[in-house]
Amino acid sequence: MILTLGVAAALLLVLTEVTTLFSIEVDTASCSDLADPDLADRCDTTGGEQHSFALVPIAVLVAVMAVGAGLGGSRPAGIALIGAGVLVLVITLAFDLPDTTKTGEVGSTFASAEAVKGVAFWFELVAGVLAVAAGVLRLRAAQVTRAT
Repeated sequence: MILTLGVAAALLLVLTEVTTLFSIEVDTASCSDLADPDLADRCDTTGGEQHSFALVPIAVLVAVMAVGAGLGGSRPAGIALIGAGVLVLVITLAFDLPDTTKTGEVGSTFASAEAVKGVAFWFELVAGVLAVAAGVLRLRAAQVTRAT
C-alpha cells in the first residue's frame, strides 16, 4: 500500500508538469484566437512552465523513498515522503492556487477573461496528499511493529 501510494504520487507529479495547470478562457472565442500573438502563449500554462519542471526531481525523490518505505520498511524514507508531500502541498496551495485565479495580461485586454484550473492542479494536489499518506502509513506501521 505504501509503495503504491508513493509511486502514484510520483507519477502524478510528472503528469502535473506536462498537463495544463490553468488556462484563460474568454466567452466569445478561444483565448488564443483573441489575444495578440505576444499574449496567445499565456492562455494555457502547464505545470512545467509554472515551476520550470521542479516537480520532476521531487517525483524521483518520492518514488525512491516509496521503495525504501514500502519495500524496505525505512522510517527515514517515510519521513522523507511526508516532507516531500508537504513541500508539494505548499507549492500547490501557496504558489499555484493564487495563479489559477489570475487572468494576467489577457484579462486586462479582455474583460470577459476567466482563469480556470486545469487537471495539473488537481494532479499536484492529490500527489502531495498521497505522498504524505504514504509516509504517515510507514511511520504508523513502524509504531505498531515496535509495540508488539
